[in-house]
Amino acid sequence: MSSGDEASSSSVDAECPLETLLDPKLTGAVTKASVIELLRDASARALSETSDRCACSRRGCAYKKMVDCDELWWPRYAEAWYEPGMAPAFPGKAPKDKKSWKNAYLAAKPEDGPTAEEVARREAKVKKREEMLARWKEENLAGSGALRGRAAGVGDVVAPVDLSDKEAMRAFYKSVRAKPKGKSARGSHAPVFGAD
Repeated sequence: MSSGDEASSSSVDAECPLETLLDPKLTGAVTKASVIELLRDASARALSETSDRCACSRRGCAYKKMVDCDELWWPRYAEAWYEPGMAPAFPGKAPKDKKSWKNAYLAAKPEDGPTAEEVARREAKVKKREEMLARWKEENLAGSGALRGRAAGVGDVVAPVDLSDKEAMRAFYKSVRAKPKGKSARGSHAPVFGAD
């Protein structure tokens, strides 16, 4: 056997058998779409046998990945596992069901759950957080340059978005206890003498 024959045989050995199966002419034009088109009508057993023909020493063989793709295997799984017409169009991860075990456990053993005081404290914390989020949303809608002031019994209030609306601005200025931030050297937290 000549050295040229040895070189050619070693290059054939280095090729993946799947490559020669999927691209007999070795044009190098094997794509996922062409593999799907070629193996679309193959049975599950034939697909499995085709995938097992890969003898690559490396783990991430591109041809094996193309044969094992979801587009080829999912119709066969769906046919085996689902009633006709009930299978999803494409496989996906199930939605995360966070801490479902906790509710089941507390339903079985309510004595291990939070006390009434802890529940009240948690609800107050959630309510405060929701109020903060609502205020932040209002401030974001108003913009960063919006006028802010403090109203008696209400807390921080934001001026109307349309500053040219004189009636709304008058109502805003009447409701605030001190001049809004940016209108006074002391800011929106300046004390108002004689207001109380």
